[in-house]
Amino acid sequence: MDKKTNYLKIYRHEVKYYISKKDAYELSLILSYCMKKDLNSKKNGDYYIRSLYFDTFNNIDYYEKQIGTASRKKVRLRLYDTTSPSVKLEIKNKFGSYMQKETCLITRNDAAKLINGHTSILLKYNSTTVIKVLYLFQKALYKPVITIDYDREAFMLNFENIRITIDKNIRASCNNYDIFNENIIMNPLINVNTHILEVKFNNTLPNFIQKILSKYTLQRESISKYCIARKTNKK
Repeated sequence: MDKKTNYLKIYRHEVKYYISKKDAYELSLILSYCMKKDLNSKKNGDYYIRSLYFDTFNNIDYYEKQIGTASRKKVRLRLYDTTSPSVKLEIKNKFGSYMQKETCLITRNDAAKLINGHTSILLKYNSTTVIKVLYLFQKALYKPVITIDYDREAFMLNFENIRITIDKNIRASCNNYDIFNENIIMNPLINVNTHILEVKFNNTLPNFIQKILSKYTLQRESISKYCIARKTNKK
């Protein structure tokens, strides 16, 4: 595997909840004592994420999620700064509550060309991920469909590759795919006082983390920012 490609080599558990802004603030304080903050975190503890999702002309990926297909995927470009010289090209695979990501870094210019339908620019990348993306785009005519922004607070623990994230200020645009434009007009997806809590781990979640989470009234949900955005931002 070449150095430009990154795999999560096993499927990991991914569990999602809605959490109130108040509870999220308290949870953040508690987690800061027992977990490390993500290296991308800014001074306020959060960092910015923008994702541009692609789907087929008949929205196969969207509808597979909606009907609850066990094995499904999403294809996206992801960046953390609109001035970044490179962008992540990702396939996020899901099987029930398990997930796996396949990632390749591509240049800013190539990302812009891909958004405009020029898939041939990917041929120069020696990447298994890119080969899969090319196959999907050529077979099923993928196109950009939604841009999603949010702010993330993330905590990490090396044991079991645990990652707990709190996503805030989630917003989207269905008609502007210029991911390098920091002034895109976005529509909010959920109430500003509601955040999304995600818990990811390999096999087992330690008892002390389970105990921390049990302090809150959390109900496991099948949450997809992508699907919420598509429904909320229908043209």
